[in-house]
Amino acid sequence: MHMPRYECWPSTSSMDKDGTDVQQELSKLKAKIQESREQIAVMPGIDASPAEQQQQLETLQEQVRTKKQLLQKYKSLCMFEVPKAS
Repeated sequence: MHMPRYECWPSTSSMDKDGTDVQQELSKLKAKIQESREQIAVMPGIDASPAEQQQQLETLQEQVRTKKQLLQKYKSLCMFEVPKAS
């Protein structure tokens, strides 16, 4: 059995317009990717290895724990007098 053959391709001018649109969008996307790469490159700590970053994180977490303990200690000592409203 022979099936009829249909041409489903858009016109050449339509394809040219679509191709131009695609190229413009692709250029925009490439520019955004490049901008992202540049921003990532200047982020603090990006040059540190994962192990170094983990060590820094642990150090900072320990500092936070110490400071929280000191705050609790000073609060419990009641060293601060609250002025009375007159």
